[in-house]
Amino acid sequence: MALQNELVQIAPKILCWYGLPILLSEAQRFRLLLHDIYLHSASGAELHAFAQLNGRTTAYVYSFDHYAPTLRAHSESLQVSAARKLADYINTFCSHNSIVVTRTLSPRVEDVFQRADVSLLQRDLAYEKPFFEFLRSHAMPLFHRHERPERHFLRVVPKEAAEFRVFVKNLGRPGDSTMTARLVNLSLNGMGIKMEGNHYHHLDLRDAVQVTLRSPKMAIRIECGFITRIDSAKDEIALNFNLDDKSFATERDALQLQRMVLYTLEQGTRRELRPRGAQSIELSAAGELVEKEGA
Repeated sequence: MALQNELVQIAPKILCWYGLPILLSEAQRFRLLLHDIYLHSASGAELHAFAQLNGRTTAYVYSFDHYAPTLRAHSESLQVSAARKLADYINTFCSHNSIVVTRTLSPRVEDVFQRADVSLLQRDLAYEKPFFEFLRSHAMPLFHRHERPERHFLRVVPKEAAEFRVFVKNLGRPGDSTMTARLVNLSLNGMGIKMEGNHYHHLDLRDAVQVTLRSPKMAIRIECGFITRIDSAKDEIALNFNLDDKSFATERDALQLQRMVLYTLEQGTRRELRPRGAQSIELSAAGELVEKEGA
């Protein structure tokens, strides 16, 4: 299946990473989105629900050290048992789009994953350079590259969308009254809005407009956006802008829009990964893997 719900209308490729080794900044995460990748730091409660999201544009990275953190101080047999549990789980839905990473490698653990036909890599990814090298060389090839061309857009519907009032000013006709609208969706480089009234009928494709979004919590202004679609049947228009260019939006406003997109993607992904009567896998005090009913 694909990630699609009331929060996410068009999703990028989803890379679920259990045991993400570094904390990425919002700017770094947004750059990945520009390359059609949403990197989701998965929690333990979501681990068993990966199969619910599995599809042609999803991939998975598992940190074995994060999965079985206490086992390094115990016997190798416990590590082998944990590896078998993880390998068996990965193979319940698909191993071709998964990879397991560990800092320290036991030959017996390596043999478990090899026999299960699950990719395993020994590498310390706690620093940015090896982390992003791993993304390029090992994580990206997990996706079905030919199933969908890489694109630089997505569409999300923030939960706060209904709270925003949108004010539109035609920059080519400064004497015209300000038009009002409602926010429909956001993308990496634009938005869709539903117009109120019929004054927007004076707008044409490629017209330049100034757009201000106001809610009880924030105000965001796009100094210049270009109309790329007009749907008279739905009273909707689509706008395009470039958040990297300060002539379109200030850094503060661009960051607020980026944050809304990232947060909505996170909410939408977590919604799909909510346990549905499934079981999550945890470690007992004795170092043995046990199953626990999902919340």
